Amino acid sequence: MTWKDTMGALVSPLKACFDLTLAERRFLLGVLLLFALGLGARWLHLRSDRSTPYTPPAEQRHP
Repeated sequence: MTWKDTMGALVSPLKACFDLTLAERRFLLGVLLLFALGLGARWLHLRSDRSTPYTPPAEQRHP
């Protein structure tokens, strides 16, 4: 038995688990694209956000 036959025997059940219809593949692709878009937007937002350190106002004494 060659390594190609062994890999084919191991991959066949795994491929059967992920045998999706065209609509299911499109849905998963859409979800992954939205996830990637969200990560990219978050990265851009955090990259451009230059927050300054918080300095509390001076405490006032009460008489």
